Amino acid sequence: MDKDTVYRKLAELGLERIEYSERAMYKLNLVDEATQATYPLILTTHTCDQGDTIVKFEEVDFGYGDAIPRSVRKAALDKLFELEQLFFSDTRRKGLEGVQSGTMAPNEQEMRKLGNEMKRMKTNTELMDEDIVPDPIQY
Repeated sequence: MDKDTVYRKLAELGLERIEYSERAMYKLNLVDEATQATYPLILTTHTCDQGDTIVKFEEVDFGYGDAIPRSVRKAALDKLFELEQLFFSDTRRKGLEGVQSGTMAPNEQEMRKLGNEMKRMKTNTELMDEDIVPDPIQY
């Protein structure tokens, strides 16, 4: 996606560009309703040589050293899900044409193996309890 489109979409969602060169940093201030404290959520984009701009979801961070309240982490996660939908909804819609259903586990043994792996995975809530922001991008 070109950098002007990325900038416009992020601005529409309330993010303010705070730095720009090959990469741009965007800030969204999230407010803890209980304390009225403000926590800046920082999002980075990178413009490639070909001109496309990539949102670096893996580099999202709070520009704050102290513990982030759960309500603020949840608001950040909700915003990241919203961003993910905004940037990847067209790509997914196009990419699903011709996809075969049921190819993740071709047989019962593989299905049981995947089920056991998923049992050990932590939920988003468990990750947030450990002060980890879950990855919003799921394919």
